[in-house]
Amino acid sequence: MTAAWLLRTAACALAVFAATGCDKVQADGSRLPPLRVVRAGHADLAGMKNSIELRYGGCLASLGRPIVPAPMPSDAVLASLVVHEEEEIFDGALWAKFEVDRAIGADPANHCQLAVFSSRSVQIDRTCENMLKGSNAPLAEMLSGAPAEAGDGDVQQSPWGAEDECRRQPPPLNIANLPRDDAGQGARCIWYSAIAARAGSLPPASDGSFDSCLYDKRPYHFFKGHGRPVELERRSDDRSLTGQHLPAVVAEIAAFGNLQLVSLSEGAAIPAERFTRPQAVAFLHQPTKSPLGSH
Repeated sequence: MTAAWLLRTAACALAVFAATGCDKVQADGSRLPPLRVVRAGHADLAGMKNSIELRYGGCLASLGRPIVPAPMPSDAVLASLVVHEEEEIFDGALWAKFEVDRAIGADPANHCQLAVFSSRSVQIDRTCENMLKGSNAPLAEMLSGAPAEAGDGDVQQSPWGAEDECRRQPPPLNIANLPRDDAGQGARCIWYSAIAARAGSLPPASDGSFDSCLYDKRPYHFFKGHGRPVELERRSDDRSLTGQHLPAVVAEIAAFGNLQLVSLSEGAAIPAERFTRPQAVAFLHQPTKSPLGSH
């Protein structure tokens, strides 16, 4: 069980809660304008440096070369790297999520020169009909050897499988007078813990625990009875989930658990091809290795 799995499981709980509510009826997403949200997270700087040193030393050892300190990038370059990125688009019954995980590693195919490795995953749903899912090699696999220049992920289609939701209407949800936070980009959000606490589903989150801030104009996007959280921000104390010292070694954990809003677009048309298999395949088949400073 990995820390990333724990964080993703906590995020999935938001969607489960969407099936409960109080006294405000939510609109079906087929009657709402299209929505696009981009979120990004950065790694713990000290942890990133430790990770680079470990990966660089491991690469040198694998080539039988003496282990020396890594040619460490500047703090500015490290801080600017988006380690975890999520783009989510909503358009009636159509929904898609494009994710990128990045890490700096040593490339054994290029004399252990440092490079940025990127792993991608995608899911595209035609709600109540079918879904497409795909991913390429995970970062751990890429960082352990020399990946191909382009991703080789496959995209599989599967039936929907939650037919009961498709026979229901969106449940009620009461968010009146709950505190709003400024998420940036002119948007405000409500922390999930406050919504759930009002509904009696769980106590308010304490400082540092996993929490997600949902768009106050549309906390959940529903199509029939299936709801998805519209997440603008995410916060977590990764040490509470993974142990006191792990983030100093696996720096990318902090990025997944702490996301900030990059952009929010509501009402602009989303091209239909963004919800297709060719789009998913093209996303996965982007280069998995790129020079430092190119992101």
